[in-house]
Amino acid sequence: MDIYTYPQMLPNMKAYEFEFPEDRYYLKNHIWLKPESGEVILGITELGQSLSKGIVHIDLPEVGESVRRGDTLVAYETIKAVSQIFLPFDAEVVEVNEKLWDDPNIINSNPYNEWLIKVKGKFSESSVMKVSEAVGYYTKLIAKERERYAGGEKS
Repeated sequence: MDIYTYPQMLPNMKAYEFEFPEDRYYLKNHIWLKPESGEVILGITELGQSLSKGIVHIDLPEVGESVRRGDTLVAYETIKAVSQIFLPFDAEVVEVNEKLWDDPNIINSNPYNEWLIKVKGKFSESSVMKVSEAVGYYTKLIAKERERYAGGEKS
């Protein structure tokens, strides 16, 4: 079974209607990370994809490129804005999802089955959120945003 087609069978936690597979780690900028065989696979969360309202263009790094902690790794353009992805550790790009060059929209259809890049680096659990932490963080974030927009609609 292909690792990119089975997340629906794994347990997921939810922040409102948004799912977060339990086999991944998360960053506050709506990125998921999945350590596997000495590499870390990165993608965009379902919530991140929903907030961005559709990815229309993506700039991926080159295989072999070294990226320092905090430097831009991936930039993507949505209907609403341009966003950048940073990592909390130094890394080297070992693979990019080539399908995204021709059709970045595939991320929009299933963000947990499609990934952006694979990197090698010193991944540390202390620099990312486990799923339970991520769900708590995103639940509060969603509640705050919904309250803000609900309050704005009443005015």
